[in-house]
Amino acid sequence: MKAVTYNIQFGLGKDARNDLQRIAGAVEGADIIALQEVERNWERSGNVDQPEKLASYLPDFYWVYGPYFDVDASRKNPDGTIANARRQFGNMVLSKTPILSTRLFPLPKSATLKQRNMAVGMLETVVCRGGGKALRIYNTHLSARSQKDRLNQIQRMRDTIACAPSEGSAWTGSSTDPLWREDSCALPMPEEFVLLGDFNHGPDDSEYNHLIKSEGNDYDLFDCWTLTGNTPEKGETYFPVADPQNGSRIDFAFVDQRLKKKIKNTWVDSDAQGSDHQPFWITIDDV
Repeated sequence: MKAVTYNIQFGLGKDARNDLQRIAGAVEGADIIALQEVERNWERSGNVDQPEKLASYLPDFYWVYGPYFDVDASRKNPDGTIANARRQFGNMVLSKTPILSTRLFPLPKSATLKQRNMAVGMLETVVCRGGGKALRIYNTHLSARSQKDRLNQIQRMRDTIACAPSEGSAWTGSSTDPLWREDSCALPMPEEFVLLGDFNHGPDDSEYNHLIKSEGNDYDLFDCWTLTGNTPEKGETYFPVADPQNGSRIDFAFVDQRLKKKIKNTWVDSDAQGSDHQPFWITIDDV
């Protein structure tokens, strides 16, 4: 299974051109695609429904969109009726196999006064792997502004991931009520998971250690990049427009203990031009 995580910066490329088809082309060979900074109804991206547009370029994928930022973008029509619209920003997961269930988790955020600090979140999907198997995929985006927020967000993520198997999926148990006939069998919530996304910190930052090491009895997280023999400081995935020569590794893929030995390959697509980030890929043995 190939998975890729890519912060697409709403399709705004290194050439200052917005091109979602270019984004789709960079990830189309994957089985699991985790995208961050996907938006709806923003002027800067032409008021496009980006999840729908991306899905149209990747028609062989199941998909779900989790907008952790959601504000009003409605307007009144000339006849006085309301054209309802939401201005949204969030994460998107696409899968070659059915997405059985999904949950969107807002992450903690502080109220800042002197800088913009927007809501962020983590999207959970449970994807079918065939043969009765399933896998949890988490797609996250942490704060770009506050280390304190990132530490709180990491703890919330860890708690959420750890509790999921004991909580079960979208519903648990069974019912003979014909009104719930579509839900006659509860969906799985597997132990195994992959955590992908833009973490907005590097491997040398304190957040990284807080992320990978368990402080209780839940689990450790394993960095797929270093699992495959790479140097932690290499593998840059983000190149700021103001200083494109000064890249950093802030996009990661982590797995649990059960998947640790199944990570076979990792690489950064340094040729992609569709964003200020680069796609980060992993290959996992059949799960």
